Amino acid sequence: MMNLRRLKYFAVLAKELHFGRAAESLGITQSALSQQVKALEKDVGVDLITGRGAKGAELTEAGRELVEGADRILSLCDDLTARLQEVATGRAGSIGLAYSLSGASLGQQDIVEEFRKRFPAVRVETDSGCSARNIEMLRDGRVDVAFIRQEASCPEVDSFVLAEEELVAVFPSGHRLASSLRITREQLWEEPLVMWPRKLAPELYDRIVGQVWGEVSPHIVQEEPDYESVCAFVERGTAVAVMDRRVAERFVRHGMAVRRFTAPVPVTKIAVAWRRATRSLVVDHFLTVARSNSHQLVGSHRTPRGVQYTDLAGVEISSTATA
Repeated sequence: MMNLRRLKYFAVLAKELHFGRAAESLGITQSALSQQVKALEKDVGVDLITGRGAKGAELTEAGRELVEGADRILSLCDDLTARLQEVATGRAGSIGLAYSLSGASLGQQDIVEEFRKRFPAVRVETDSGCSARNIEMLRDGRVDVAFIRQEASCPEVDSFVLAEEELVAVFPSGHRLASSLRITREQLWEEPLVMWPRKLAPELYDRIVGQVWGEVSPHIVQEEPDYESVCAFVERGTAVAVMDRRVAERFVRHGMAVRRFTAPVPVTKIAVAWRRATRSLVVDHFLTVARSNSHQLVGSHRTPRGVQYTDLAGVEISSTATA
């Protein structure tokens, strides 16, 4: 078996074709270089060098063949060494990540894209799910980090809040509350409501209900599996909904009304979570990027075309405007 150090010495000698210059380049004596080349010849069982005198060295046919292979082998070893160093410092490797179901609306992909730019050697494998599923994937080791909609409440998982998102009410076309610039919580208490099942994200569900309805039980007439389906149900004219502002901006349909609440404005949270026991350097790097780019989770808002909306001051915006 060839020794890598001897192979490197031979590659330098093959370039210089002179024992003195090669030894000087390597920082060793000529005798030491000669001994290493002879040992390499013994390893491979053939002569590699002829003419070992002061006039220089000459490669045998086998030596010339070895030069090409040696360059490839040494290059691969250098690349592997660099890769191992990157892995050891968390700058290479892989990370499994789960978006929340509303992640596309809430800027989570922008954070992941920033992480990819800073750590291009890390392979990012993505999934998505409701908060409850994302927590389970963390606990089971199927992902390393996950976006969730509330701080984690299980002992195996740590988390921190990145940002908050404003809640808004969504009304069908012609609803009596659509004429209001802003609405109070109490105005929704008797309204038929469409929600998603609590089991998908219990903490988020309870936070929404607690902030808007308090001790009053909401009048839920329908449960739908996702926000797109929720908005489609609202469009039929039989119920209202409450959801994140940017989620509403993405899924509301033409003619529907989005209304903001009076102060104090109810909000939801966007958090990132990870397994406590197996936090790696790659995960540490991702959490650092997430913290430093959390502003991307509070992006600018747009007015969906054909949707009745109010601006930050509570002033009605044209239903055909975009911002």
